[in-house]
Amino acid sequence: MSFGALAIFTLLTIVGLNLLEIPSFAIANPDSAINQTSHAHELIAQSPVPHDAQPTAISAPSISTSDTALLFQNDRYAVRVFKEGEQAYINIYDKTKQVQPLQKVPVSITRAGNPKKDPTKYVATIVDQQYIVTISPLGASDLTIFKGGRIAYQQGSNQVEVARKISGISEQAEPINPTRELVRKIFVNYAKLTLFALMFSMGLHWTFRDVVWLWQQPSLLVRSLFSVLIAVPILGVLVVFIPGLTVAQRIGIGAMFTCPGAPMIPVKSLKAGGHPQFIGSLQFTISLLAIITVPVTALILAQFFPNQAWLSPQEIANQIFFAQILPMGLGVLLAQYVPKLADELLEPANKIASLLLLLVAIVLLVVTLDDVLNAGVAAYLAIGLLSLASLVCGHLLGGPDPGTRTALAYATSTRNAGLAILLVTLNFPNLDYVKGGIINTLITYALVTAIVTIPYTIWRKRSLVVEALGMIVNESNL
Repeated sequence: MSFGALAIFTLLTIVGLNLLEIPSFAIANPDSAINQTSHAHELIAQSPVPHDAQPTAISAPSISTSDTALLFQNDRYAVRVFKEGEQAYINIYDKTKQVQPLQKVPVSITRAGNPKKDPTKYVATIVDQQYIVTISPLGASDLTIFKGGRIAYQQGSNQVEVARKISGISEQAEPINPTRELVRKIFVNYAKLTLFALMFSMGLHWTFRDVVWLWQQPSLLVRSLFSVLIAVPILGVLVVFIPGLTVAQRIGIGAMFTCPGAPMIPVKSLKAGGHPQFIGSLQFTISLLAIITVPVTALILAQFFPNQAWLSPQEIANQIFFAQILPMGLGVLLAQYVPKLADELLEPANKIASLLLLLVAIVLLVVTLDDVLNAGVAAYLAIGLLSLASLVCGHLLGGPDPGTRTALAYATSTRNAGLAILLVTLNFPNLDYVKGGIINTLITYALVTAIVTIPYTIWRKRSLVVEALGMIVNESNL
């Protein structure tokens, strides 16, 4: 490993990190159009009320979310908890009767004993009626209405649109610490650098001939793209309806199956006997198409889950380009036109990228281990079923060649956690109260998938040994 090669690789990764700092245009404005047109906002702010209705009609043309701690809707009600001055209030709109039984009613707050696990409770009392709203750190919300001391209505699993930490209303885990913020920023930049380094090191393995290999196999290409880009999201939409999943877990699972092309797929596939050219071409093709497929998948998901404020397609494409396509393209260009330099960079690039990834994995695991272990049966079941179904789907669609079958199984089941974390970090300004739970779900997904693929890896490696022994026997007979 020459010093020059190491210096060039370091320079490229630093340049990549700087490029990744280009503004992503995430939805930083809580009062932007996408938020103002959300269904629950319209219900609370603009829905008409019959003239003969006793409750007061809503006259405000719009509602700013900057003072809103919680906003959700269920089958019957839309609920908003907000702050005005130093007081917390609640609005409740009955969608069935088109009336507003509560408008700017003060609420008492029961703080969470443990902000990381326990819910925060808001209680409004009017004569003999009591309205109780709860929100957990994972986004699980519940509305219970008591009349005369008896439960008249109760529903959980609401569509949460805003779950923001506002001082005096929603629980603040701890005040902003400049040192903590600096550490967080350093880690985020380090994670971006790791993703850039991984994609660059992968690109060094392939030339143009390698990355277009799959394009010359139309049948295999169609089956591969269907398996990775279409089958997994369809399966994912089915599993997120498993009862018991929290808002954070649904969003986390959705983010994972939206993001294909995990950087470690080529390494795992090669070790299990995957077809080298197929691996490189598939990885490059998936990463290239992700500029289109990730935004399209996100838009489709937004129709199922309107409370989830995904970024616009252009902004997602911008993130994918700088996080994946650019570093991988640089690696391929070097391998194509400066092969000697690419060979010199290959070993240090692989080692540095692997070390960076290992450190990220260790830090994330240490920080989130307790939450991952307590994710719940529903989360383990949903992720496990999706991972197993994806693995089987890739294996069956991989064709008769054991090498392509193995590689497609890994590419289908293993999703890009790095890209998912990047998207989630930037894309949910109105759900900061549950963002930690989303990140925990992403890590849980990656770990569960790794565990699910262990038996498959053992089987494929054994198959390689059996095939090798068979070839030796055949040659000896000849």
